[in-house]
Amino acid sequence: YNQYLSRKRRQEVAKALTLSDRQ
Repeated sequence: YNQYLSRKRRQEVAKALTLSDRQ
């Protein structure tokens, strides 16, 4: 797997989790 892609995907996942946690 590409490290850059994994990093971006991780950031997006973290963002989604944060939004979900806030709701």
